[in-house]
Amino acid sequence: MPSRRRLLATIAGSLAAVAGCTTRTPPSTSEPDTSQSSATAAATPESTPGSPTDSSTPVERVSVDGIVARKAVRYESVMGSGGVLVGRGEQYVVASVRGATELDAATFTFEAGGRSWSPGLPGTRGAINVAVAGHEGPPVGQRGLGGDGPSVLAFTVPSPLSAKNPRIRFDGGESRDSREWPLPPAARDGLAAPAARFELDSLSVPTSVSQGDPLSMSLSVTNVSETAGRFLAALYWPTDTIADDDESHILEQVVDAGETVSLTRDVDTEYTTSEPRTVTLEVRGHVSVDREVQVKNASTPS
Repeated sequence: MPSRRRLLATIAGSLAAVAGCTTRTPPSTSEPDTSQSSATAAATPESTPGSPTDSSTPVERVSVDGIVARKAVRYESVMGSGGVLVGRGEQYVVASVRGATELDAATFTFEAGGRSWSPGLPGTRGAINVAVAGHEGPPVGQRGLGGDGPSVLAFTVPSPLSAKNPRIRFDGGESRDSREWPLPPAARDGLAAPAARFELDSLSVPTSVSQGDPLSMSLSVTNVSETAGRFLAALYWPTDTIADDDESHILEQVVDAGETVSLTRDVDTEYTTSEPRTVTLEVRGHVSVDREVQVKNASTPS
């Protein structure tokens, strides 16, 4: 099996007692490739009205960097397979967060055009996200599970979203310490840009496979919009003999406006099932489609 599953399995035990991953809060789709570069935004300290200028209370140091705005994101989870998030009329703002002590996700908001959004992603597969849009670490508020490394802060917001000063805001609560991090130009431009749209042309998958033989699939899609964008989809295939979830395989390619592309993948079937049966191959992302495949000559691997 891929090394990713082995790696995530080694830390799953410490996460098993923690419920769920981030939850969806705001209404928040796919991305022009030009909006995907990450950048580090400098913090702009800001005092809230009435905050003391001299206090003996230690001020918690919080940093937010690597802010990106993407129309679609890939993610990884423990106790699950990970995958792709794409929502119609939605996009995602993601950053890395570091703090001197445990942070609460509720102390962060994304603000733009006089509106604000709380952190959260639509329902994702798996127990806890450990990477989103290239940012590694558990969600903010669960940093202790990831040691001293960064946490991941993610927002789901409307797409497109044009605003003069989009920013991530931290409110220190009792310490009354507030900070803001403006989005870098690439992320700000990406927020306001239209999203690419993709249509499925074909999905070629064998109707049957002998367990242990590779399953070869081919997917053809067309960018039917007037803007270039990155096609993203997750291909899910069962691995029932070793885990109670499906293994995900990411399909990804930048596609020009009006262009048609084909993506191929060979899927390992060694761990699919302990007995011959029909299983479902799922594709979820910019396009969604299912195919039934008969798995033959199956048995529990020794």
